[in-house]
Amino acid sequence: TLWYNMGFADFTVVCMIPWCIMSFWLFMVTYLQHHSEDGKLYTDDTYTFEKGAFETVDRNYGKWINRMSHHMMDGHVVHHLFFERVPHYRLEDATKALVHGMEARGQGHLYKHIDTPNFTQEIIKQFDENWFFINEDQVVRK
Repeated sequence: TLWYNMGFADFTVVCMIPWCIMSFWLFMVTYLQHHSEDGKLYTDDTYTFEKGAFETVDRNYGKWINRMSHHMMDGHVVHHLFFERVPHYRLEDATKALVHGMEARGQGHLYKHIDTPNFTQEIIKQFDENWFFINEDQVVRK
């Protein structure tokens, strides 16, 4: 096995530490894209695909992180709305077009965008304030 051939220390440095960093990054990004302080929770009776898509959040992690991640974090709303039609290399342009079109129709308030340059502090804040807490005021029942 890889562990046996590499030895514990090399396996940890070469395999386990990068795996832990990648896993934390994917978890953090996914969690923050689907949670915000003003997010709504829909019941089975009030949920629609479009309402759910607009509860996701585009988060700006900074120019270089956005670029290196193919704009998956700052183009997440478009991903939810048009996941079968917009490839990752068009997310930035599609997001700009979506925002422009919504603002032109007076629907800009539906789109969520949060600048999150300090993402490690944001995930800690979200865990501290919102991890297993459901604010009844955010539940949409009718």
